[in-house]
Parts: sequence; structure tokens; C-alpha cells
Amino acid sequence: MNVPSERQHQTSLNSASHRLWLIISCSLMVLVSACATTKPAGDTIKSRAQARWDAVLARDYETAYAFYSPGYRTSHSLEDFETQLRSRRVRWVGANVLEASCEADICSVETRLDYKINKPVPGVPVWKSSETISERWVRLDRQWWFFPEK
Repeated sequence: MNVPSERQHQTSLNSASHRLWLIISCSLMVLVSACATTKPAGDTIKSRAQARWDAVLARDYETAYAFYSPGYRTSHSLEDFETQLRSRRVRWVGANVLEASCEADICSVETRLDYKINKPVPGVPVWKSSETISERWVRLDRQWWFFPEK
């Protein structure tokens, strides 16, 4: 009969224990690195919303248009989009994304907009003001898109 000696048994236990700790350590490293590289939805939305507003302010309409949902872009051409923005009496002069609150695949983004209106009424050359607006963003196919109300 072949019975393992005490020393062989101890070596086998040490080897199994070492493998277990190695597996646990590797698993923890994978988890920690995944957490470190995963950006929360709110942060992603805030940066995309700010980039969209930066493009609008720079009058880079093609870039701004690319942030709109695929459904919007299907029903509104780039030319119509650009015409609609260029024909507004209101001129946006600043935008600062403040916060985003998300539930599943929908986020609400609060943005402070600075704007001006040239000659809003006789005797007033320019009206400058600001307001905070709320915008909706949706996630489709792992990407966040601006989803306008109309």
C-alpha cells in the first residue's frame, strides 16, 4: 500500500494553499483594475454633454449633430439642424454642465447656459442672461446620445 508520508502531505497542502492565494490575489487585482477603469455613467454623460455644448458654442454643427440620438439624425438632416441653430435669435455664449443623475439607460443632465439676445426690444441693444436647463440622454448600444424633447 502506498501511503503518503507526513512530509509529502504537508508539501501538498502548502502547494494547494499557495495556488489558492495566487488565485485569490489575481482575482482581486482583476476586480480592482476593472473598478479603476470603469467610468461611472454620470461622469461619461457629463463629459459628452459638455463636448456637445462646446461644439454648439464653437458653431461646429457637424460635431454637435453627431451627439444626437440615431433616431433624431434619421428624421433631421445635418442641413436642417444647422439651419435651425443658425436662425435662432438667442445666441448661446457659455455652457457649463453641472450634474447628471442616471437611472439605468436614461440620464438627466443639468447645464447652466449663458446667452444673449441682440435687440430684444426697441431701446435695448443686447439682453444677456443665464439659466439652468435639464437635458435627457439615453444609452443605446453601449453609447450615450442626446435625446431632445421635440
